[in-house]
Amino acid sequence: MVDYRKVCYLFITIIGIPVNLLAIVILCRGKCGLSKCITRYLVAMAGADLMVVIIEVLLYQIIESYGKLSVLGDAPFCLVHYSLCHVASDCSVWFTVAFTFDRFVTICWSAMKVKYCTPKIASVVIGTIGIGLCLKNIPFYFLYMETSAFRVGDKWFCFGKPALPMTDTLDGFYWVDRVFNPLLPFFLILFLNTLTVRMILAASKVRRTLKGQGNREKQLDPELKSRRQSIVLLFTLSASFLVCWATTTLVFILTRCLYTDLETSIRLFQAQDAGTVMQLFSCCTNTFIYGITQTKFREQVRIAMLYPVNLLFSFLK
Repeated sequence: MVDYRKVCYLFITIIGIPVNLLAIVILCRGKCGLSKCITRYLVAMAGADLMVVIIEVLLYQIIESYGKLSVLGDAPFCLVHYSLCHVASDCSVWFTVAFTFDRFVTICWSAMKVKYCTPKIASVVIGTIGIGLCLKNIPFYFLYMETSAFRVGDKWFCFGKPALPMTDTLDGFYWVDRVFNPLLPFFLILFLNTLTVRMILAASKVRRTLKGQGNREKQLDPELKSRRQSIVLLFTLSASFLVCWATTTLVFILTRCLYTDLETSIRLFQAQDAGTVMQLFSCCTNTFIYGITQTKFREQVRIAMLYPVNLLFSFLK
């Protein structure tokens, strides 16, 4: 019987690594018509997604398939890998939140736009979030002891005995971690996009009124067209994140807030399994979104794809 999770993980690995590398290279060249501020957030998001694919998907498969190798069965490797999975996932999520907040400030908070929406501030925000998330996940390294790899059937797992008894403090730490990711980011992105949409609709209505454009007129305002194009990327990325993380967020709320019978628990476990796959699949979608929403990005992809062919023809000539 085919394990659909392995198939999904293999697909995510094969697709996720090259597309995120391609996105990083193209965005770093700065020829996509995007501002430096937006570009830095997008590069950070692509880098975090690449980390998730490598650390949480690729290395997980290596541990599962080849855990009998000594280096993979050592306690330090298991603990470091466990901590890095949390860091990569948190960075992927919170870089998306930072990008959403940056676009919110640009559209809805004109007084702060000039000071906040700059490449320097973007770099500071990205660096601060990255360092903060690394520090936040350090405790995961010390939560287990006597960690080693063990085999169940044809699978290998990292197993650790909790270093501390389950107390209210430790249980609170797990609660904070799960609220920090994905609950709080999910609702922050939803809230910020709701405010942004309201502001855009109100501003567009005022602009049409000032320009004397009634609902019956079909004349296109270049400013409104430019504004729509600038926010399509934001809304598409946010919608993709919300869809891919919706199952995981819903399961977390249900399992923590409801006492369920065995049948329902099994269904929730299956939903959580499917939600994890969707969550990891979100690391492959951003590059395709860039291609769909950005004409210049598609052009750069075409140039990158044709470069080896042109190089070969030049060599043959």
